[in-house]
Amino acid sequence: MNPTGMVAIEITAATIKIGDQLVVGGQPYTVCDMSALASGGKLLHFAGGESFHMGCFTVLWASRHISQLPGFITPRARRYEGTRHQRTTRERR
Repeated sequence: MNPTGMVAIEITAATIKIGDQLVVGGQPYTVCDMSALASGGKLLHFAGGESFHMGCFTVLWASRHISQLPGFITPRARRYEGTRHQRTTRERR
């Protein structure tokens, strides 16, 4: 599993979500708000006050938290993980 809890996904104006992290012009930005445009695109607002017009045919890569993906089920803690012992070498008696 990814230790940061983030995965890279391909996004369009129809699939982008608040919280997605984009890299535009080599700078990372986190989407904090967005507005739909009549042309089918989105006007993205970032945490630093910047904005970005994403056209309806624009395709970008973004990082998204795994927990935001559809079908994500929170992993359950293993009940006896601390008590399990796996031998790495053959023990002698």
